[in-house]
Amino acid sequence: MALIYCSNCGKQVSDKASTCVHCSAALSPVQPQIQPQIQPQIQPQTAQQPFQQHTNATQQAVYVNVPTKQSNGIGTTGLVFSILGVFLGWRPVLGWIVWFLGVLFSFIGLFKSPRGTAIAGFIISFIWLIVLIFVIGSIASLSSFI
Repeated sequence: MALIYCSNCGKQVSDKASTCVHCSAALSPVQPQIQPQIQPQIQPQTAQQPFQQHTNATQQAVYVNVPTKQSNGIGTTGLVFSILGVFLGWRPVLGWIVWFLGVLFSFIGLFKSPRGTAIAGFIISFIWLIVLIFVIGSIASLSSFI
């Protein structure tokens, strides 16, 4: 007894059968050999494995690159503290502490990937520092005239 594939559903049936036992379709006496469709097998993705392995119809392993979302939490924290430092920086102690934390977290975040938020926090912190030095210098120069 030989097995053939149903042309309607692709499942194996006996070559002696006149109808498919799976889908009840009529079988013709001479049928081409149709390979059954194999569903891809997906392995669970881990942090160490950026690729997912699939198996195609010819049982060859196919690796698919799956992009992972990366974030830089410490850089984002530095950016938030830097922005808060701009608004709270005019308060003598609290603003300076928040500004220093913004600079510190942004600097640490520069060494992690992606660095966009860390760079932005670092730049905002130093722009605020330059503005603050300019304002203090202006006040000091005006007070010398009085």
